[in-house]
Amino acid sequence: MQQILDYNNRDMKIEQHKVGVLAYSIRVDNAAGDVLEQASVSEPRTLVFGLGRLMQGFEDKLIGLKSGDKFEFLLTPDETFGAYKEEMVMDIPKTAFMVNGELKTDALVVGKVIPMMDNHGNPFNGYITEIKEDTVTMDFNHPLAGKSLYTVGEVLNVREATDEELNPAPSGCGCGTPNDSCCGGGSKKEGHHHHHGEESCGSCETELVNESSSCGSGGCNC
Repeated sequence: MQQILDYNNRDMKIEQHKVGVLAYSIRVDNAAGDVLEQASVSEPRTLVFGLGRLMQGFEDKLIGLKSGDKFEFLLTPDETFGAYKEEMVMDIPKTAFMVNGELKTDALVVGKVIPMMDNHGNPFNGYITEIKEDTVTMDFNHPLAGKSLYTVGEVLNVREATDEELNPAPSGCGCGTPNDSCCGGGSKKEGHHHHHGEESCGSCETELVNESSSCGSGGCNC
């Protein structure tokens, strides 16, 4: 830990293909909001910049900072996960949850996150908000849609990235980092949701299929 905190690279700035070692706290909306994520001086986060793995607004606010610099900023919904959209709340026929002709009732639980795909094979998640007689209401908004993110912290160290950090092995989740965080595109809910900037899901009845349902010859893997 001493090597992290000794500020040996005090003159090196955070920029593309550099590593920033950070202690920070991220809260919803303001300094008094719920804590979404935090990293302490004793257990900091090591983040690689300039590879598209971090939330763009988060990265932009830290570019140019050096070891010892403190930071405090508020990211608006436009800079994070966008506005909450009512049209992203959709009723999906229960037939979408059929496997081999049988309805997967154990998957139909209010609040449960369900992995889905559009008709192009792009994965995204929705969570169940209501179960009706013939349909399931799902919310495909990001859990943080419409929320601002207040961040405060300190840069503990800046260094060159290693080859391994610049070319990590695939994590399998499609996000490019094995320990995704709020700043890196994860969410406080389980799983990865439809991210701000991606295309709209369209009509669930014609374009969405449950990952666990029968998808025909193409398979259903994300």
